[in-house]
Amino acid sequence: MYLYLVRHGQSTGNQQQLFFGVRDYPLTDLGREQAKQAADKLREVEFTRCVASDLSRAWDTARICSEGRPAVPEACPALREQDMGALEGLTWDAAVARFGGHIDALLSDWLHTTPSEGEAPSHMLRRVADCVDRLLDRGEDTLVVAHNGSLSLILLYLGLAGEQDLLRPDWFFRHGCYSALHLEGDRAELVCFNR
Repeated sequence: MYLYLVRHGQSTGNQQQLFFGVRDYPLTDLGREQAKQAADKLREVEFTRCVASDLSRAWDTARICSEGRPAVPEACPALREQDMGALEGLTWDAAVARFGGHIDALLSDWLHTTPSEGEAPSHMLRRVADCVDRLLDRGEDTLVVAHNGSLSLILLYLGLAGEQDLLRPDWFFRHGCYSALHLEGDRAELVCFNR
């Protein structure tokens, strides 16, 4: 089976350079265009199922990417981004002014640092892993539309990326692209990243 991973297009939260995870910021015009770019790139692949985070930036991206296909998006709240707690909606400067060194720790080791009043990374990994296990049980070629954090944890869970990869400052799923995973038995392969 194949999983095709797509990060949502640019949201108003991205545009404003805010800390956010579960706060529901909609796509910008550029974000809608990026979702269409991902959809165009996905024309070369077949999938029979589509699951997406239920936050509007991912949900709307999934609708654009699956348009004209029989796969209707299914909401999967387990694919939501990490709850950033007290950081939700703060600008970078406001976050640093309020939380100081905690922001540096969060940015340099987000897999082991829980945002103030937010979700522990270990909890996020468990919920994402549960979703992946359900997808593997179904065995269908599936488009997964979500967020940089949850998509990264899919790769970590399947052994296709290590913690050191996810902690690199240049590691991210780009808007307007897709990544493909091939899964067969206990074997997982990263076919392409940010195509």
